[in-house]
Amino acid sequence: MRKLALLLLFPFIALLFQACEGEGDPSVPKTEISCGKDPELCSLAEANNKLGFDLLRRISADKPLNNVFISPTSIGTALSMALNGADQKTKDEMLALLGAGKKTLPELNAAYEKLISSLPSIDPKVKLSLANSIWYRKGFIVESSFLDVNRKSFFSEVRELDFSNPGAPGIINGWVNEKTNKLIPSIIDQIPDNAVMYLINAIYFKGQWTKAFNPKETYETEFSTGNRQSVKVKMMTYNYSYASRPYFETSKFHGTLLPYGDSTYTMTFLLPKENYTVNDILPDLNHSNWLAWANNIKSQEIFFGLPKFKMSYERTLNEDLKALGMKDAFVPGVANFSNINKTQKDLHISGVRHKSFIEVDEAGTKAAAVTSVEVGVTSVPNYPNLVLNRPFLFIISENKTNNILFLGKMMDPSKEQ
Repeated sequence: MRKLALLLLFPFIALLFQACEGEGDPSVPKTEISCGKDPELCSLAEANNKLGFDLLRRISADKPLNNVFISPTSIGTALSMALNGADQKTKDEMLALLGAGKKTLPELNAAYEKLISSLPSIDPKVKLSLANSIWYRKGFIVESSFLDVNRKSFFSEVRELDFSNPGAPGIINGWVNEKTNKLIPSIIDQIPDNAVMYLINAIYFKGQWTKAFNPKETYETEFSTGNRQSVKVKMMTYNYSYASRPYFETSKFHGTLLPYGDSTYTMTFLLPKENYTVNDILPDLNHSNWLAWANNIKSQEIFFGLPKFKMSYERTLNEDLKALGMKDAFVPGVANFSNINKTQKDLHISGVRHKSFIEVDEAGTKAAAVTSVEVGVTSVPNYPNLVLNRPFLFIISENKTNNILFLGKMMDPSKEQ
């Protein structure tokens, strides 16, 4: 079996690269965060990272040859909004999954309030936005306490909408299109008769590499896909030569790093060593290893190549979340969402839909993700060569709290879906 490549992102020491102009707003004051100063953000990052790693393993096992791209932060945010409407066992199961068994609901809400207000301004050279909204069917009674906590802790826009109006999906999709800067035009195809509420998170990221690739040094080469075929890709390099770069390794892989903006956001690449594959590394993905690997970074002469790629991804996460322990929330008559509506006894989550997009080129990265939670009723050796010319995983995160924004698997960069 061919060796595969793994792409990860995690914290690292400051890199000695010459800064280039970023895509953020330099007039926005920079927010300083750290695990020492903001422990609630780091515990939230641990919970979101665990959710992301667990989902990636399950999705990869389900469709091993497919590209994957998810946002743990988006998924965790949308589900945590819904969690505030849950009670009893439904609440306990969701909180165990979304808080990694370490947070109370008020603590989780407070952490998200800090995350959403802080993350967009930790690197003025990088554009990052997080937006939340709640849409509920006209005439459906919603507990004011549920809406209030979502407005306060998640900065959610709340709108009553006539779901029977044929134009209703377009209104919701228009919000999604705007909040993702047109990278994801829609999240809803149609609104079922039994749907009473949508809780939606949208996240948008645009960052330029601290040191951009020169397009003149990009060359065409072969990429060995997961099904042992070869496709043509555009491989980006720095001067076609070996250079001193951050480097780390384990018994299974080599790794290096690329920073965005002022190096607060980074992308890390892991290339399996001989006789190892990406599948051999997936079981090792956990928060403890994620932090430990970052402590092994040193300077090393390497040759580095990164393929240009663009892809869209979507998946309904119902079965994945059930497998991870969030079961009752999906079962009509068993789910308890009485904190959304006290009298509607059959409320349940009828669908969790996730869509994402990423484009990587010489200048940097654009990425976006949307998660929609639909609530319904039952009536309805030498210097290493790290050339990513075979399948890899990738993660985008910030390195102050190690919070993962996006997490994906690239099996065939010639396919945009």
